[in-house]
Amino acid sequence: MPPVAESDHERAAHAHQVAIFRAMAPQQRLQQALRMNRMMRTALAAGISDRHPKWSEQQVKRAVAERVLYARTG
Repeated sequence: MPPVAESDHERAAHAHQVAIFRAMAPQQRLQQALRMNRMMRTALAAGISDRHPKWSEQQVKRAVAERVLYARTG
């Protein structure tokens, strides 16, 4: 499937986001990355729990870990 072209608005938003991250100190960027990672894991766990309501917390945590470990990009 060919990549979808970005709109002017998307390109402008991306450029703005990049500028914000570049203005941050390295420690701030790391803290933001860790916050985003926690948010992603929390959302992923909520989705897995919704799909598997009988699973224990440990099973959900394992599923999250496996999903992150074996994730593919691109």
